[in-house]
Amino acid sequence: MYAETGRSPWRPWRSALAQLLAALLAGCAHAPPAAVAGGGGDAALGQVVSPDNPDRALLATAIFMETNRARLANRVPPLGRLPELDSAADEQALHMALSLHTEHSNPMPGEQTPADRVARAGFRAKRVAENAIMWPAHPPGEPDRAAYTYSALAAAIVQGWMDSPGHRANLLNPAFTYLGCAARFARTGLGYPRVFATQVFALPSGADTGQK
Repeated sequence: MYAETGRSPWRPWRSALAQLLAALLAGCAHAPPAAVAGGGGDAALGQVVSPDNPDRALLATAIFMETNRARLANRVPPLGRLPELDSAADEQALHMALSLHTEHSNPMPGEQTPADRVARAGFRAKRVAENAIMWPAHPPGEPDRAAYTYSALAAAIVQGWMDSPGHRANLLNPAFTYLGCAARFARTGLGYPRVFATQVFALPSGADTGQK
């Protein structure tokens, strides 16, 4: 869980090494979440997730939809989705998948904090928060045979955040108005497939929160 106010200057720098390593990850052939920000119908979300050939964009959409379901169930206004925030979320999901570690920091120039990543994506934010998680790509019990659908995997991931007080606070914070989501797949040293998912919440610069 990460919450931060303000933003850092945008430094337009990208690592060729990170791009090369990204190609080694499962699901690298799919477009980033920003490319299909509004995609994914109910039928598609019912498809079974293949950890070795996942549709990362579809899972990001499922996480976005499940997040708004959780907010509405708790009488909190739903969030809008922005490709810039999807991009910021994907930067950190990629870093976590490469390092096999869940965190909010990032050693890449211009990507050290959630606010840095949002600014780098071109979004001017007054307030930023980030949720991150590592989750098994198979349901518990029979990892070699059981499989999630995209909707079920998204529901499990969002519930994981809801079960953590800090993450839940970000997810249900009525001050935020926009959300970006991303998911990357990687295998641990023992070969177990994992999902590294990220949410980025933001309030645009200049927005009036009504709070002092």
